[in-house]
Amino acid sequence: MPRSTEVKQRSVFLNVPFDKSYERLFVALIGGLISLGQAPHCVLELPEIGQGRLDRILRLIQACQISIHDLSRVGHPARFNMPFELGIAVALARYGGRHQFVVLEAERHRLSRTLSDLSGIDPGIHGASAIGIISCLISHLGLPTGNPSIAQVKALDRRLWRAANILKRDYRRDDLYSRAIFQGLVQAGLDLARGMDLVLD
Repeated sequence: MPRSTEVKQRSVFLNVPFDKSYERLFVALIGGLISLGQAPHCVLELPEIGQGRLDRILRLIQACQISIHDLSRVGHPARFNMPFELGIAVALARYGGRHQFVVLEAERHRLSRTLSDLSGIDPGIHGASAIGIISCLISHLGLPTGNPSIAQVKALDRRLWRAANILKRDYRRDDLYSRAIFQGLVQAGLDLARGMDLVLD
Protein backbone atom coordinates (compact mmCIF):
# COMPACT_ATOMS: atom_id res chain seq x y z
CA MET A 1 0.00 0.00 0.00
CA PRO A 2 1.44 3.43 -0.88
CA ARG A 3 2.35 5.67 1.97
CA SER A 4 -0.16 8.33 2.96
CA THR A 5 0.58 11.86 1.89
CA GLU A 6 0.42 14.62 4.45
CA VAL A 7 -2.04 17.38 3.74
CA LYS A 8 0.75 19.88 3.37
CA GLN A 9 -0.11 20.47 -0.21
CA ARG A 10 1.28 22.41 -3.06
CA SER A 11 -1.32 24.76 -4.48
CA VAL A 12 -2.28 24.03 -8.08
CA PHE A 13 -4.13 26.52 -10.30
CA LEU A 14 -6.53 24.94 -12.80
CA ASN A 15 -6.83 26.71 -16.15
CA VAL A 16 -9.52 24.65 -17.86
CA PRO A 17 -12.61 25.21 -19.99
CA PHE A 18 -15.73 25.76 -17.94
CA ASP A 19 -18.12 24.01 -20.28
CA LYS A 20 -20.60 21.22 -19.77
CA SER A 21 -18.66 18.65 -21.76
CA TYR A 22 -15.58 19.17 -19.57
CA GLU A 23 -17.29 18.46 -16.23
CA ARG A 24 -16.18 14.83 -16.03
CA LEU A 25 -12.54 15.82 -16.57
CA PHE A 26 -12.84 18.72 -14.11
CA VAL A 27 -13.89 16.33 -11.35
CA ALA A 28 -11.07 13.93 -12.27
CA LEU A 29 -8.57 16.79 -11.98
CA ILE A 30 -9.83 17.78 -8.54
CA GLY A 31 -9.88 14.22 -7.22
CA GLY A 32 -6.56 13.31 -8.79
CA LEU A 33 -4.80 16.35 -7.37
CA ILE A 34 -6.16 15.76 -3.89
CA SER A 35 -5.07 12.10 -4.09
CA LEU A 36 -1.53 13.32 -4.80
CA GLY A 37 -1.52 15.71 -1.85
CA GLN A 38 -2.12 18.83 -3.94
CA ALA A 39 -4.59 21.64 -3.28
CA PRO A 40 -6.64 22.52 -6.39
CA HIS A 41 -7.59 26.15 -6.98
CA CYS A 42 -9.33 28.00 -9.78
CA VAL A 43 -10.85 31.39 -10.46
CA LEU A 44 -14.30 30.10 -9.46
CA GLU A 45 -13.36 30.28 -5.78
CA LEU A 46 -12.66 34.02 -5.85
CA PRO A 47 -15.59 36.35 -5.20
CA GLU A 48 -16.02 39.30 -7.54
CA ILE A 49 -15.31 42.36 -5.41
CA GLY A 50 -14.78 44.98 -8.08
CA GLN A 51 -11.16 44.13 -8.86
CA GLY A 52 -11.75 42.59 -12.26
CA ARG A 53 -11.32 39.03 -13.43
CA LEU A 54 -7.78 39.45 -14.78
CA ASP A 55 -6.45 40.79 -11.47
CA ARG A 56 -8.03 37.88 -9.61
CA ILE A 57 -6.56 35.34 -12.01
CA LEU A 58 -3.11 36.90 -11.85
CA ARG A 59 -3.06 36.92 -8.05
CA LEU A 60 -4.24 33.33 -7.84
CA ILE A 61 -1.71 32.01 -10.38
CA GLN A 62 1.06 33.84 -8.50
CA ALA A 63 -0.08 32.29 -5.22
CA CYS A 64 0.09 28.75 -6.63
CA GLN A 65 3.31 26.81 -7.02
CA ILE A 66 1.98 24.89 -10.04
CA SER A 67 -0.59 25.53 -12.73
CA ILE A 68 -2.31 23.08 -15.07
CA HIS A 69 -3.44 24.33 -18.47
CA ASP A 70 -5.76 22.14 -20.53
CA LEU A 71 -5.72 23.36 -24.13
CA SER A 72 -7.81 20.48 -25.47
CA ARG A 73 -10.90 22.52 -26.23
CA VAL A 74 -10.36 23.97 -29.68
CA GLY A 75 -13.06 25.07 -32.06
CA HIS A 76 -15.01 28.01 -33.40
CA PRO A 77 -15.15 30.68 -32.29
CA ALA A 78 -11.56 30.49 -31.06
CA ARG A 79 -11.14 30.78 -27.29
CA PHE A 80 -8.10 32.66 -26.09
CA ASN A 81 -8.50 32.72 -22.30
CA MET A 82 -6.65 29.47 -21.67
CA PRO A 83 -3.56 30.18 -23.81
CA PHE A 84 -3.50 33.69 -22.33
CA GLU A 85 -3.41 32.31 -18.78
CA LEU A 86 -0.76 29.81 -19.87
CA GLY A 87 1.30 32.77 -21.06
CA ILE A 88 1.08 34.29 -17.58
CA ALA A 89 2.31 31.01 -16.09
CA VAL A 90 5.19 30.76 -18.58
CA ALA A 91 6.27 34.30 -17.67
CA LEU A 92 6.11 33.51 -13.95
CA ALA A 93 8.15 30.33 -14.47
CA ARG A 94 10.76 32.08 -16.58
CA TYR A 95 11.13 35.35 -14.69
CA GLY A 96 9.88 34.47 -11.22
CA GLY A 97 11.61 31.11 -11.07
CA ARG A 98 9.34 29.34 -8.58
CA HIS A 99 6.29 28.61 -10.69
CA GLN A 100 5.89 25.35 -12.61
CA PHE A 101 3.28 24.56 -15.22
CA VAL A 102 1.83 21.48 -16.89
CA VAL A 103 0.11 21.56 -20.28
CA LEU A 104 -2.60 19.04 -21.12
CA GLU A 105 -4.09 18.11 -24.48
CA ALA A 106 -6.56 15.52 -25.70
CA GLU A 107 -4.75 14.67 -28.95
CA ARG A 108 -1.09 13.93 -29.55
CA HIS A 109 0.78 16.43 -31.78
CA ARG A 110 -2.13 18.90 -31.95
CA LEU A 111 -0.40 21.44 -29.71
CA SER A 112 2.40 21.83 -32.25
CA ARG A 113 -0.24 23.08 -34.70
CA THR A 114 -2.36 25.20 -32.37
CA LEU A 115 0.40 26.79 -30.26
CA SER A 116 3.72 26.28 -32.02
CA ASP A 117 5.54 28.69 -29.68
CA LEU A 118 5.41 25.90 -27.09
CA SER A 119 7.50 23.54 -29.22
CA GLY A 120 9.80 21.58 -26.95
CA ILE A 121 7.18 21.26 -24.21
CA ASP A 122 5.56 17.83 -24.14
CA PRO A 123 1.93 18.06 -23.02
CA GLY A 124 0.19 15.34 -21.09
CA ILE A 125 -2.22 13.58 -23.46
CA HIS A 126 -5.45 12.59 -21.71
CA GLY A 127 -7.59 11.49 -24.64
CA ALA A 128 -10.58 13.40 -23.21
CA SER A 129 -11.10 10.76 -20.51
CA ALA A 130 -11.06 10.78 -16.72
CA ILE A 131 -8.57 7.91 -16.58
CA GLY A 132 -6.36 9.83 -19.00
CA ILE A 133 -6.44 12.85 -16.68
CA ILE A 134 -5.53 10.68 -13.69
CA SER A 135 -2.65 9.08 -15.58
CA CYS A 136 -1.32 12.51 -16.63
CA LEU A 137 -1.47 13.81 -13.07
CA ILE A 138 0.43 10.86 -11.63
CA SER A 139 2.98 11.08 -14.43
CA HIS A 140 3.57 14.84 -14.13
CA LEU A 141 3.00 15.55 -10.44
CA GLY A 142 3.53 12.24 -8.67
CA LEU A 143 6.49 11.53 -6.42
CA PRO A 144 9.25 9.12 -7.50
CA THR A 145 7.75 6.52 -5.12
CA GLY A 146 4.77 6.19 -2.82
CA ASN A 147 2.02 7.52 -5.08
CA PRO A 148 -1.50 6.13 -4.82
CA SER A 149 -2.26 3.54 -7.46
CA ILE A 150 -4.35 4.43 -10.49
CA ALA A 151 -7.01 2.05 -9.13
CA GLN A 152 -7.17 3.99 -5.85
CA VAL A 153 -7.46 7.34 -7.60
CA LYS A 154 -10.12 5.94 -9.95
CA ALA A 155 -12.11 4.73 -6.95
CA LEU A 156 -11.96 8.19 -5.37
CA ASP A 157 -12.86 9.78 -8.71
CA ARG A 158 -15.99 7.64 -9.12
CA ARG A 159 -17.20 8.63 -5.66
CA LEU A 160 -16.39 12.28 -6.24
CA TRP A 161 -18.35 12.24 -9.50
CA ARG A 162 -21.40 11.02 -7.58
CA ALA A 163 -20.86 13.82 -5.06
CA ALA A 164 -20.60 16.32 -7.93
CA ASN A 165 -24.02 15.38 -9.23
CA ILE A 166 -25.50 15.66 -5.75
CA LEU A 167 -23.96 19.14 -5.39
CA LYS A 168 -25.45 20.22 -8.72
CA ARG A 169 -28.85 19.02 -7.60
CA ASP A 170 -28.57 20.64 -4.18
CA TYR A 171 -27.52 24.00 -5.65
CA ARG A 172 -30.03 23.70 -8.51
CA ARG A 173 -27.35 24.22 -11.11
CA ASP A 174 -27.04 22.80 -14.61
CA ASP A 175 -23.24 22.78 -14.36
CA LEU A 176 -20.46 22.50 -11.80
CA TYR A 177 -18.90 25.89 -12.37
CA SER A 178 -19.85 27.92 -9.33
CA ARG A 179 -17.90 28.98 -6.27
CA ALA A 180 -20.03 26.95 -3.87
CA ILE A 181 -19.86 23.76 -5.92
CA PHE A 182 -16.11 24.03 -6.47
CA GLN A 183 -15.54 24.47 -2.74
CA GLY A 184 -17.90 21.57 -2.05
CA LEU A 185 -16.03 19.35 -4.51
CA VAL A 186 -12.67 20.12 -2.93
CA GLN A 187 -14.02 19.39 0.55
CA ALA A 188 -15.72 16.19 -0.62
CA GLY A 189 -12.50 15.10 -2.30
CA LEU A 190 -10.52 15.70 0.89
CA ASP A 191 -13.07 13.78 2.96
CA LEU A 192 -12.96 10.85 0.53
CA ALA A 193 -9.16 10.86 0.41
CA ARG A 194 -8.95 10.83 4.21
CA GLY A 195 -11.43 7.96 4.35
CA MET A 196 -9.26 6.01 1.91
CA ASP A 197 -6.06 6.84 3.85
CA LEU A 198 -4.64 8.74 0.89
CA VAL A 199 -4.05 11.86 2.98
CA LEU A 200 -3.57 12.50 6.67
CA ASP A 201 -4.94 15.29 8.85
